[in-house]
Amino acid sequence: MASENQKDWMASGSDLMRRAMQNRRLIPDVPHLKPIIDALPAGAVVCEVGCGPGGITLDIAQQYPELTVLGMDIDDESIKLARDAAEKAGTKNVRYAQGDACNLDKLVEVEGFEALDGGCDLVYSHAAIMHTNNQLAAISHMRHASKAHGTISLHEGDMGLFFAYPENPGVKRWLETFPVLGLSKGADPYLGRKLVSLVLAAGYAHGQIKGVSMAAQMQWRPQVKPGLVMGFGQIIKTSELEEEDKKLIVEGLEEWSKCEDSIVSFPGVIVTAVKEA
Repeated sequence: MASENQKDWMASGSDLMRRAMQNRRLIPDVPHLKPIIDALPAGAVVCEVGCGPGGITLDIAQQYPELTVLGMDIDDESIKLARDAAEKAGTKNVRYAQGDACNLDKLVEVEGFEALDGGCDLVYSHAAIMHTNNQLAAISHMRHASKAHGTISLHEGDMGLFFAYPENPGVKRWLETFPVLGLSKGADPYLGRKLVSLVLAAGYAHGQIKGVSMAAQMQWRPQVKPGLVMGFGQIIKTSELEEEDKKLIVEGLEEWSKCEDSIVSFPGVIVTAVKEA
């Protein structure tokens, strides 16, 4: 994430969402990264841009103790949570720093983050770049942080493709409103469809793009739905929407969550590119 005025839109302004993000892991959330990480040599450096409270980075560090894992995020509270979790786990090969995705070069001066000056074997982001106010700058900095023959991997959602079933007036209003809230904060909720264009604009050639695919996180389990409703409801309640709209959306989400057959899908796009020497 990139600027303080965006911290109240998604996870950075919500303790509930921070806790949910701390439960993210490599296989369920970014399984496309596993074959890339499996192929890395001992001593390789992996960096997550927009790591939040560090769920994925800590999981990678624990599974691959021979690697150095870095995580950065604009939200200092998330970084504190990430550091606390790593310390509690006794994991020594992961480091965290607060910083701006659009100015990764400034983190080179932070102890342990020297590899961001063209020394990373893998630089990835997961649903983070859309929250910056300059997505091209963020991706360009990720390319700079990558070493020759290093990989960047971007996984970003596209809220224009989100859907839920069954729809009711509140859920329909939520699907219409949520992208607008993102735009109002300077984010790009439709970033997924633009990733290829931005990767090319950041300096990669077509031949350096190694993969473009879609992934959709489907939520349908009864035990997950109340948490989703609480998280999105908190965001809606603290937004600048009219009170009537807030009430309609929150009640609609609660009604949706109680349906036995309800599902929601969060489609995204994954783009992987390798930097030439």
